[in-house]
Amino acid sequence: SSGINAEWPLRPGERPKVNGRIDLDKPRWLQDTYIGRAKHFFSVTNPQNALLTSSQLDGAKELLKLYRAQKEPPGTTDEEIWDAKRMYDSAFHPETMEKMNVLGRMSFQVPGNMTICGCMMTFYK
Repeated sequence: SSGINAEWPLRPGERPKVNGRIDLDKPRWLQDTYIGRAKHFFSVTNPQNALLTSSQLDGAKELLKLYRAQKEPPGTTDEEIWDAKRMYDSAFHPETMEKMNVLGRMSFQVPGNMTICGCMMTFYK
């Protein structure tokens, strides 16, 4: 057995579990299709992620730490794990694992750059 469990309901393009566990080292959606890569990009760069509080981000980090150690709270759903991973991936640097300033996060690029461009067009003389 390969250890891969295709548990249903599996969303189209979603990565199957390995040995009944979510692989937190890989994106939620398979990256060998355009739609899978687009879903991953949009989930991490969603501007709503810039509104997350520090306590929400720290809670997501802690839940993922517990999940990796297989000590997550009883009743934790896959959706809660994926949501925590989305929050973590959007706010923590992938190499240093440090929480990034909100202005430097990918989720802030669209609203931040729209504001800059709007001000440039408004105040141009």
